[in-house]
Amino acid sequence: MLDPLCYGIDLPYKTVLYPLGFRLDLITNSQEVTRAAEDDWAGFPLLFHDRTLEQRVVVSNDDQAPCPTSLIWRAQGHLVALESDRHNFAVCDIEKGFSFCWIVPATARNHGFLGAFFLRILVQLPLWQTHLTWIHAACVARNGRALLLCGASGAGKTCLAYACARRGWTLITDEITSLVRDSKERTVLGNPRYMHFRDTAAAILPELNGRLPSPNAVGKMSLEIRTAELGAIGTAFQSSAAAVVFLDRQAGAQARLTPLSAADAFHGLDSDLPFCPPPVYDAHRAALRSLVASGAFELRYHDLDAVTRLESLAG
Repeated sequence: MLDPLCYGIDLPYKTVLYPLGFRLDLITNSQEVTRAAEDDWAGFPLLFHDRTLEQRVVVSNDDQAPCPTSLIWRAQGHLVALESDRHNFAVCDIEKGFSFCWIVPATARNHGFLGAFFLRILVQLPLWQTHLTWIHAACVARNGRALLLCGASGAGKTCLAYACARRGWTLITDEITSLVRDSKERTVLGNPRYMHFRDTAAAILPELNGRLPSPNAVGKMSLEIRTAELGAIGTAFQSSAAAVVFLDRQAGAQARLTPLSAADAFHGLDSDLPFCPPPVYDAHRAALRSLVASGAFELRYHDLDAVTRLESLAG
């Protein structure tokens, strides 16, 4: 029987995971792929019942091809194409939540690259279309009230989130916060299983001394550490946003918390919002406006003692 499209490839491994609380059916012919997905998503509870994603990941038998180092995204309508090279590519129907991925064994074994460049993206894209708005922010909660810590690279989001967690706050995420659109409680979701520190963080956090940085999926030197290895840190997958805090780290600055107007805060978040066709783009912007209406501030600070300034916002 002719099978030029390779429909007949056997995919014997099926795993059900709940990334960010949504059901994912992962179907593959490689246990390496299953382990990579579990590294990211195992342990997440089912929070939402109205969206199921399906990923089919085929690992070829091309043992000579290397793992790629980059990815190109392109989209039109409801289809998104992801391509590293002719051996490693994926297609995602963001409306149906279905994706198909073809990779080589070297890519399957590189869990960091596979997770960052394929598996996570193929989860996030359909949810971005229907449910979530991503925000480049760490998120910590106290007394059930979450603060989003925003700022440019180097502003100290991860270190400040870690300092909060050491003082009894709950860590939601250290880098990407997902805001549930149309949530009256301004529900935010995150992945607290890992923390990602810059390679210079040991100068601020002595307990990181001795850990060796390594290139992350995009080639930057960093420390990726399981949160469980960092001591008694409370974590949660979701919380309700109480305020957005824009970080401004300056040498020698005394910690000072200043209110921001909703317009300024919205502009700060909207400038990082990737364009997508309306009405989805409009839905993202509406979600950001609702978020900043809960409260927005600028924190000018120098060191991690600034955590005390944040406590007044979370009660």
